[in-house]
Amino acid sequence: MTDRHISPDVRGAAIKLKGAHGSCYFLQDKRCRIYNDRPHFCRAFPVNVFVGWRIQLNANLSCRGIGLPGESLEDIGNDLLNGFGQERLASETATAGRVFSDFIRNCRDAAVSQSFTSLRETGKLLGDELVDPLGLSRLLTYAETGRTAQNSPARDIVKRVRRTDPEANIEERALIDGTELFDLPDLSLLPVYVDEQLTWRIYRLVGKEIVEYALAEDGKIDERLRTDPSNVELITMNGGAKAAMKDYVGTVNSRDCFLGHAAYLCDSENYDFNFAQVYLGALANNALDLWWRSSFLAHLKSKDELGPAEIREGLVFFDMDLLDLPTIGAFI
Repeated sequence: MTDRHISPDVRGAAIKLKGAHGSCYFLQDKRCRIYNDRPHFCRAFPVNVFVGWRIQLNANLSCRGIGLPGESLEDIGNDLLNGFGQERLASETATAGRVFSDFIRNCRDAAVSQSFTSLRETGKLLGDELVDPLGLSRLLTYAETGRTAQNSPARDIVKRVRRTDPEANIEERALIDGTELFDLPDLSLLPVYVDEQLTWRIYRLVGKEIVEYALAEDGKIDERLRTDPSNVELITMNGGAKAAMKDYVGTVNSRDCFLGHAAYLCDSENYDFNFAQVYLGALANNALDLWWRSSFLAHLKSKDELGPAEIREGLVFFDMDLLDLPTIGAFI
């Protein structure tokens, strides 16, 4: 049966979606009909194995099952690594390591390099700025206008950020980026939010409104409501929300795939900016994206303050998309 439902347009095994943008063909009433024979990436979910200059396991925090009783993520990760075998892992790491080495050499040639350790230390030291309006504005302004010497110590970079005038309008940026998120030509490309009742919701920009649809397994959509995005503002975070967001940003800062994403951006921008500026700009943009998505969902519920629960809902809506960003290195 599976051979009739594999897309011929994608290299490797790609199971078709019902109705072109609904569920996997083998899902019925939200249960997998081939669970014991499910493909590798289904078996691995919610753990991702990223290969860069080393191997790192990442948890997909969009999964609502994380934290529930059952098989541990560590056990899933170890089983995955054991299944690959040492020979393949060594081969994959050698290949990805060469890509990262090439990137480091290109940065040095362009005089924009920073050590990975200093970048992460900088991100850690700027944790409070990443959950603060003025701090985010300073970081985004620094990313675009800063002048950073190659191989600067983390504390020197932090000083430069904190001395930067906060010129970036984060409300405006959040609205533009948030609206563009839903302005995609194909329903299958839109982010999916799995709500607390496990209903699949998608949002699409139609004219000047964002339309919410409930997505059924067969790909049918049912319009639920319409929202004017210009009415969605960044909602104030209370102390618990800031702590939750800071904790998540720390997780992102520790992910090798995110560092690989910043490297991808640096390369695509032809090494015109110091790697610290690219990295911190990407970190700030993603923090702002999470804040806006959390605010968007809270706005739909007429809430006027974000707490830890609202940030958690934003994470469910956001983390899968973050893990799907282009990067150097590879998920296997």
